[in-house]
Amino acid sequence: MWKLLSLWTVLVMAGGLKGSSAQFSDIFDEELFIKPLPDKFVYSYFQFTTRWELGKNDSLLHTNLVSRPLAELFHHFGVQELHLSFTYGLWRYESWGYPVTDAGPGAEVWAWFEPTTDHRASIDHRWKMLCGTLSGLFCASLSFIEPSNTFEPVYTLRPQTHHFPGRPEPILRYAALPREIVCTENLTPWAKLLPCRSREGLLSLLVPDSIYSSNYHSLGVHIRKLCGDEACSEFQLEVKQTVSVVQDLRLFGGPNWSIRKLFGQGMEGSCALATTSNVYVDVTDSEAALEISQQPDETILSVRGGARTQLHRFDVKQFEAITAKGRRAMFNVAVMDKRDPNVIVVAGPPPLYAKRFILGVGQERGKIVTQITNAHWGALDLIVFETIPWFVPVYLHTLTIRRAGGERIEPAFLHYTPGVQRERPYGLEVAFRIPARATIELSIDFDYIFLKWQEYPPDANHGHYIPSSIISLLLPSARNYTSIPREAALFRESFNATQLAGYFLQVRTEALLLTLPTPDFSMPYNVICLACTVVALAFGPIHNISTKRIVAKGKEKDKVSLGEKVKQFFKINKKPTKEEHTASTEDLNAPDTE
Repeated sequence: MWKLLSLWTVLVMAGGLKGSSAQFSDIFDEELFIKPLPDKFVYSYFQFTTRWELGKNDSLLHTNLVSRPLAELFHHFGVQELHLSFTYGLWRYESWGYPVTDAGPGAEVWAWFEPTTDHRASIDHRWKMLCGTLSGLFCASLSFIEPSNTFEPVYTLRPQTHHFPGRPEPILRYAALPREIVCTENLTPWAKLLPCRSREGLLSLLVPDSIYSSNYHSLGVHIRKLCGDEACSEFQLEVKQTVSVVQDLRLFGGPNWSIRKLFGQGMEGSCALATTSNVYVDVTDSEAALEISQQPDETILSVRGGARTQLHRFDVKQFEAITAKGRRAMFNVAVMDKRDPNVIVVAGPPPLYAKRFILGVGQERGKIVTQITNAHWGALDLIVFETIPWFVPVYLHTLTIRRAGGERIEPAFLHYTPGVQRERPYGLEVAFRIPARATIELSIDFDYIFLKWQEYPPDANHGHYIPSSIISLLLPSARNYTSIPREAALFRESFNATQLAGYFLQVRTEALLLTLPTPDFSMPYNVICLACTVVALAFGPIHNISTKRIVAKGKEKDKVSLGEKVKQFFKINKKPTKEEHTASTEDLNAPDTE
């Protein structure tokens, strides 16, 4: 009887679990894009995408494939869109082209919030709480984001969600921490947010030793809420987690590479919860010179914006079903380059790239210069966004935009927000047109100021960082362009995705290192050491005098030992000699000289 009841209980629970899993309409996809770069570098882009359709009666707190901590961010803080990145290194636009997802050095976060009646106070509070939550979730220093380093761009960053007429605009908050160091403590919690374990699917290739020994790596989390109607009663929550890695093939012994060589191990198979698991290898203009270890499942020819791209697609799901046939087998793609290793392949420059640096002599005044080069055959309209910390006071009247020959360019419009010391950074958004095949320099002057001694970092002589500037524009052509359309979710949706309005691009420059006037912090150290020494020397005697009592004590006769007693006994009984008696007599008869 008890066995029948136990069997019935198991069947009921299994049926309940089946019904509960059937009510979720979420899809998980994993993709890997590998592209050889000039000068013997390889670019690998991982993308894990989860799309969750929610109805009127669904709750964000009851999740299946989407990580619950990420869903709670949208539920508790009223977030419509969130972007977060942790980046180490500098992307070389001039040599490598454009990445799929662009990110600035250090940590960068921006979010759009649903508007409320109490606009300013509510948004600032939610923004602070959101950054604190993300700081604990990813083991990062995002809790250092404060109003003093938060800005609200007007034109540069635009939401990637649906906008319905009559509905209020979401409110933006943006902040960057260029000094943030990316390490394994960020990768581990990032990986735990995915549906599969770290030993399954494409996630198993993200070995910390391989990732953090690369020339460039970037972790990203991009979440947006796509509403189906104006009331947003039905919407889709899209969670996209990305990893970008650039590795130098010269460290691996030559131009030949494989997945196992790049990441230290092969892949046992796809994630069991993934709907699709694809690996794309870019073989544009080099298919005849490359020898690939296995036949691709599909060869894709993508044409958009006048650029032609050829890719090989490898289906990991199909590899498990056909090649492995249920056995344990490692998925690996190896590429042999048959070209002369002494020949260096040089690619043409992208349509636009930029550099940034500081000019000036001494520690009184300086100049921030952003140099932008247009290699395209036509003029380009762009917006430059500069966020400058409050401790770098800039002068708007010194803003100049000049061509290399000295010709001055007038901006189309200008949006400037003056900074307030210890309260708000400086913000500058400039829109102008850069001529064809020209290089321009955008510069603005600033002053060096003294800070309070408590406002210097522990390594004050290292300097202070200025976040990178963001250049936004629409490219007329898609040369060296691999980004995903803003309305798309998966990487495969970028194939043959021609956009008549242009191809949206954002380029981030270097973060600047500024050395402010620094006081001599060794002088307080010396004063403290000297003061502590004096106090220690004075404290000891005073403490002894005030706590101990002086007592007079008589001198006791020393006890005579047995040996001394024996010597004294024989000395008394011994008779003096004649010479000793004569000497003693002479001493007594001697006159007194005193």
